[in-house]
Amino acid sequence: MEYRYTVEEKAILWLDSFDCLTYQQKSRILSFVADAASLLSQFENYRELLLKILPEKDFERLSKTLKDGNYLNALLSNLDKKGIFFVPLRSENYPAALLQTPVPPVVLYCKGNENLLKGEHFSIVGARKTLSWAQALTKEFARKISKHFTLVTGLAEGGDESALRGALSAKEEKVNIVSVLAYGFDYVYPAAHADLLQEVQKRGLIITEHRPDIKPQKYLFPTRNRIIAGLSRGVLIVSGGKRSGTSITAGYALDYGRDIFAFPYNPGITSGAGCNALLKSGAYPVDCVEDIFLHYGLEVVEEKKLPPLTQEEERLLICLKEKGELHIEEIAKYSSVPAYLVNGLLSGLEVKGYVVRAGGNRYAPVR
Repeated sequence: MEYRYTVEEKAILWLDSFDCLTYQQKSRILSFVADAASLLSQFENYRELLLKILPEKDFERLSKTLKDGNYLNALLSNLDKKGIFFVPLRSENYPAALLQTPVPPVVLYCKGNENLLKGEHFSIVGARKTLSWAQALTKEFARKISKHFTLVTGLAEGGDESALRGALSAKEEKVNIVSVLAYGFDYVYPAAHADLLQEVQKRGLIITEHRPDIKPQKYLFPTRNRIIAGLSRGVLIVSGGKRSGTSITAGYALDYGRDIFAFPYNPGITSGAGCNALLKSGAYPVDCVEDIFLHYGLEVVEEKKLPPLTQEEERLLICLKEKGELHIEEIAKYSSVPAYLVNGLLSGLEVKGYVVRAGGNRYAPVR
């Protein structure tokens, strides 16, 4: 697709390209300059004003690039070659919800379906260490939520990955999914998710506030989380410790007045401590996606019911719901079902969608 940009949009891209300028400096310049396009044509006229914001050496550096007519064209050409389009502040395509936050990105660099910047968004985020049952439930939630909202998440293993894969499990060619990165498009982190990111780009949208050459760095991930929260009407936290990236996202959501939902966890589970802390602070508890739909007054469409259970399967499932994730031998012990039957019964429950295999002959309930 060929993108046509206004002079003002190009001017904001030009301003965003300078490492010597902080976010605060870029924002101040734009707040003082009503017509950003005039920065390109009348830059010297702003000398007195800009020298109150920038050191003189930085002013001269910016001025020099305008005298070099190739600078801006090279920026645009580089993005085009890499299949990147950009949406700056003041663009009509800039997400309205994000624009209302205190520190909206100066530019959103994007790959994929630009239409997904519009409409209503809902976020699902989780920690890298997410239990098997929570991953399975997250996939189910993501698949269903993406039918009503554009789903927003990151790219990390665990909760974020489960949300992406859940939405992408839909049969449609195009999916309402957005992955927000904390670095530029020249990189993929984690590298193992390169194929997953490619599928999101093909069927959904990837966005970042960083130029293509910006490497992944730890301090960029917390600030990225403000975009996930800012885009969204609500945020579902599916896992996370008390001091995790998910708690940072929840903090932004709270500051922005977004709805916060969380999976409840049994006491003592480290990866769910953050969720339980949020619930104590007023987050909405959810154990089925209909809880979210009803909160927003959305119609709940009944899906095909799960297959019925035999008495022995029911005993195993009750045991897992009471005890949580267990080894096969523990399941046999607590359920009083003969050990020689347990393995086959668990396979049946897994096929029917009631439990998930957690590795090491351990199983966890999904419902």
